Order: sequence, then structure tokens, then C-alpha cells
Amino acid sequence: MRKNIYCVLLLLCSICTGLWAQGKQVDSIAPLYVGAKLPRSFLALESRVLKGMELSTASLSGDFNKLIIIDFWASWCGSCLKKFPLLEEMQEKFPDDLKVLLVNSVGTGDTVASLIVKARPDGALAGLGLPFVVEDKLFLKAFPHRAIPHYVWIIGGEVAGITSSDFLTAENVVMMVERNRMYVQAVSKLKRFREPGY
Repeated sequence: MRKNIYCVLLLLCSICTGLWAQGKQVDSIAPLYVGAKLPRSFLALESRVLKGMELSTASLSGDFNKLIIIDFWASWCGSCLKKFPLLEEMQEKFPDDLKVLLVNSVGTGDTVASLIVKARPDGALAGLGLPFVVEDKLFLKAFPHRAIPHYVWIIGGEVAGITSSDFLTAENVVMMVERNRMYVQAVSKLKRFREPGY
């Protein structure tokens, strides 16, 4: 009995500490718009992520050289859910060149508990292979918006576009992946050019 109570208290303390830490991180973030460079420190910030029914933390720090598509969504948004199969298909097609990050922000009415229930095998999000950020404040502060779905396209740490669902097509994702590949190649050549050859 004591062991169970201790475990519950430990879990509550870790959740509260995580929320306090994210709150401090959020305060230092200014809104970012098309053409803005993301600080590398922003990509290193950790968020709570749900994949299937597993809750963990993750950051975008290892995805700097990928096209990053941030998808703001809510479980009650039919237009948001309609694009998930396309995003999953594109992520599977370009695993080394693309990072799709689904972001469910505070204010959507969704909670970690409600999303875990919806991620069950009989739930509305059953079978969703993409991880998603839950109860987010970080990305919401960096990319303020009034409507969802809302997509942020990032290439080489720079905001390349902010769009609605009309722009999210397979053709446009392929075009942006190619654009990101050209960027990565150009940066790689520039680094080799700058390195002394002796």
C-alpha cells in the first residue's frame, strides 16, 4: 500500500516538475513568422509526447537537417484528422528527410487522459503511427494561430511557410523535401569549402 502511494506521489511530482519547467521555457519564447530563424535552443526544448498509449518526452534537436512540418490539431477537428493518413504516408516515404510533428495545444479541450483513451485500439486515434505533442504551450507560443489545422514548414531551422490544410498535399510535401535536400547539400558544400585542405 505504501509502495503504491509512494509511486503515485513520485509520478505527480515528476509531472508537476515537467509542467513547471515547460512554463519557464515558454516565457522566453517570442512568436516566429515566415523567414524567422529558430534558435537551436528552441529545437532542443523537450515536450510531452504521446505515441500510441505511451507518454514520454522528445525534442526536435536531431531533426535540424530535415523538413519539419508542425501540425496543430485537435481531436474534434475533422479537417485535422483527415490529413493524418497523408502525413503518415509522407513520413514513411521520407524517414531521413522529413519530421512530422503533430501538436495538440492547451486550449483545444483535449487532455493527456482523453487522448490516451482515444489512442486505445477502439478509439478515434487508434492506429495513428505518428507521435504527437500533448497539452503544448511551447509551440503555441512560438507559432500563434487562431484556426486549426495550422501547419508550420521549417527548412534548415528557418520558417519556410505557415499554411492551412489546402497547401498540405503530397505534391507540396515532395517539393519541400526536395527544397530541403538542396539546402542541406548547399550547406554541406559550404562547410567543406570553408575547411582548410591541409
